[in-house]
Amino acid sequence: MIRTAKVAFTASRSTIDALFALNRFSAEVWNMCLAEAKVYHQQTGQWIGKTELQKRLKRRFPMHSQSIQAVCHKYLWARDSAHQARKEGHTNVRYPYKQKKYFNTKWAADGFTIHPNGRISLSRGIWEGKRQAPLVVRVTQLPAGTVKEIELVYDRGLHLCLTYDDGKKAPNPPGSHTCAIDPGEIHTLAAVATTGDSLIVTGRKIRSIHRLRNKKLAELQRKMSKCQKYSRQWKRYNRAKQYLLSKSKRQLQDALHKTTKQFVEWVVA
Repeated sequence: MIRTAKVAFTASRSTIDALFALNRFSAEVWNMCLAEAKVYHQQTGQWIGKTELQKRLKRRFPMHSQSIQAVCHKYLWARDSAHQARKEGHTNVRYPYKQKKYFNTKWAADGFTIHPNGRISLSRGIWEGKRQAPLVVRVTQLPAGTVKEIELVYDRGLHLCLTYDDGKKAPNPPGSHTCAIDPGEIHTLAAVATTGDSLIVTGRKIRSIHRLRNKKLAELQRKMSKCQKYSRQWKRYNRAKQYLLSKSKRQLQDALHKTTKQFVEWVVA
């Protein structure tokens, strides 16, 4: 089965700076996708395709070719998803348009090397005819399985998201009955089975986290609105805001995990 794991890593100061630079380059790739798509549409009246977009961005950034392609694929996926949503009547959905300063960098299987001692070499590809030195990071505990992709993400610090295959096959359902699920806000989950059994999991904990997060976020936003943008006080409030968002995200993930675990135990029992 395909699984994901977000892991911390250690690296030298120069490597950390280079990783931040890669995320800035990925943002430039995204911004270039927006620009090239607009120019192509103005010239031809059509949407740019994957092959043409990748051709226009090839060798324009000091990154691995698959890392550039990954950003292109994310742009195309976002554009097509917005188009599908608008076809279904969600006219408030917008096509990708925002410029970015940072964007996650992704490496496919050919873009990294994992060593037995926990070192991971991240390729930066060929730039101006020369192969760049890879960036080496160290991970204390790697997941058991074959790593397929690596993505560099930021959550109050740089982390690696590893997509890996643990080699296990999904087991077949032991029974012949089925159940229907209705997710909601008042009740996080309501389910009923063909056996006549039912389960309701209240969402009080999740609503409490949402309310506290929104209350504190509004307080910080009011304080930030009175400061000059990028001033020292504004940056203090912004750090507190990012901490609040990161913490509440982890709390919500934990609450949802406990909810789904409770549901799975009910189904299996």
